[in-house]
Amino acid sequence: AENILNALGDVKDEYLADAEKAGTGKAKKQYWLKLGAAAACLCLIAGGIFAVPRLMKKPGLPIPSPNGRIEREEIPNVWPEHTILRPGDEGYIDPGPEPIRDVQEWNPSMKAKDYFKNSGKGDTSDGLSAAADLVMGPSAVMVPLEDRREEFEADGILPQMEDRTEYDLCAEYNGDGSLYKLTFLWMRRGDNAEYSDLTLTAAPKEPHEVNCYAAAEGVGGGRVPPYVTVTERDGVLIYAKGRENHEKTLTWQTEAGWYEIRGSFNDSYEETAALLDWFWEHPLDLTPFADPPEGSMIFSTRAEHPEAFRNQIPDFEALGYAAESELVNLGEHWGETVPVWFEGIYSRGDTRIRWSISLGADRDAWEACLGRPGEFAEDQLTEALADRDFVNIFFFDRTKEPPLPSMATAKLEQGSPGDVWEILETVKDSSGMTEKYAKP
Repeated sequence: AENILNALGDVKDEYLADAEKAGTGKAKKQYWLKLGAAAACLCLIAGGIFAVPRLMKKPGLPIPSPNGRIEREEIPNVWPEHTILRPGDEGYIDPGPEPIRDVQEWNPSMKAKDYFKNSGKGDTSDGLSAAADLVMGPSAVMVPLEDRREEFEADGILPQMEDRTEYDLCAEYNGDGSLYKLTFLWMRRGDNAEYSDLTLTAAPKEPHEVNCYAAAEGVGGGRVPPYVTVTERDGVLIYAKGRENHEKTLTWQTEAGWYEIRGSFNDSYEETAALLDWFWEHPLDLTPFADPPEGSMIFSTRAEHPEAFRNQIPDFEALGYAAESELVNLGEHWGETVPVWFEGIYSRGDTRIRWSISLGADRDAWEACLGRPGEFAEDQLTEALADRDFVNIFFFDRTKEPPLPSMATAKLEQGSPGDVWEILETVKDSSGMTEKYAKP
């Protein structure tokens, strides 16, 4: 009874006191009269909630499901039964991603703080990076660009920040030589009043470090947390999270790639948004950075580097396969030039396998990873290949200092899962990898 009264709201204390009184009498009788009236009101309200959609709905029209999406329905009779088709049902049509709600429109008079207007709605995290490096870094080669700051500023690629004399500019590349991401970090050092780390991350695809977008669980189709503010500017959605005295991020995507501005705890809304405004007027073109600078990566063959990824390449020759090509890329890793990528294509009759290895592995690679050789059975491999044409295997080379992790991809271009299993049987990981480095 007390719960019903509370549900109606604004219940007077004397009503609750009446509910606790024992025995009979006028007070109890009045309480039950009031309670009966309240219950009747509640029934009318509940009845209205369920009746209104019925009265307004016409047969054959879609109705909103509890999650807000529009789903198809079939109505055999006008009153009152109907059937909602769900995923897996015959005739079901996927409604697509749930639309993002509460998107504000940008305008020239908009203040910097408006990008973060939802910042007080429940977020207690700080530095939420969706992309921890897991077991291994997502890129294979890092190329410093600090000596090109003046050049970038003169060419209008980067803004001039005279009050930030310390900086860190670098490009990171995947083992195959493709761009992983760019990082431009402008620093200001001193006491807390002066401290600042203002960063722009740019990448052709979503990098690990983009955390505001990850918190939003997907541009155009995710459930945006209440503390993430979405702003549409020139047709582009900008995701913002963070508040004063905490890390702030502004993340957006264009046809060119992903971009995120990150302000440290001591960077104001104004400083963070000012960097956004600059790059909005001077869009960062990733094309000049698409290829690693000359000399930062060596493109070669396995014939010239037969020791590359030793024990991580199956003995295809022993299994009767012919090598169509075997390529090796080398780059600087921890101050040493080492193999960072391998790709070989092998064929035997109607079977064709592409085997590749890289020191870098992003989130997608981990999601397709079965583990180390010997950690999974043939039926697991067969099940994985039923959904896609490749699987990833994890290696950890303890013969290097520091030890080097790597991810191998077995791509079945033609053949059966049994062919892949036969190949994997020739590869054994004897690295002695400890639990510290086990796949998360």
